[in-house]
Amino acid sequence: MKKWLWIMLSVGVITLVFMMNYFIDKSQQQQSMIHSVSLTTSTSPEQQNIVEVKKMYKQTTDYFDYEQKQKADSLRMYYGQPGSTLNQYKELQGIQPSMIHDVNVHWKSEQHVIINIMKTNHQHKNKVYKQFKYNLSEMYASNLWFYLS
Repeated sequence: MKKWLWIMLSVGVITLVFMMNYFIDKSQQQQSMIHSVSLTTSTSPEQQNIVEVKKMYKQTTDYFDYEQKQKADSLRMYYGQPGSTLNQYKELQGIQPSMIHDVNVHWKSEQHVIINIMKTNHQHKNKVYKQFKYNLSEMYASNLWFYLS
């Protein structure tokens, strides 16, 4: 009976140590964002707006050898006026960033932009994987409202 008690206690302690290690590393991972790579930059036809699509990376820890690695985390579209620092962004949702290598930007007008996320098929031809349409004037207005409130 005592043998089983010690075995169960040992398993419990080991499990507790692994869980604590996991949650401590998770909290550190959230602070170790962000490195980015620009996939494309495009200016509107009359140079009033600019968008830049970036692949964002975060630092993660491999639990087997405790190596620090970079992992593609998300895609973001940064936007603003040409010549300004692009701080405002929209997260491009529903995409596995590690699989994306090509992005096309098309302008319907000065304010309306279409972001095409491309994927290569088996015939090595690029195909639109996902499309995002944004009205930048609405995005500027919603950000202004956020800063004023």
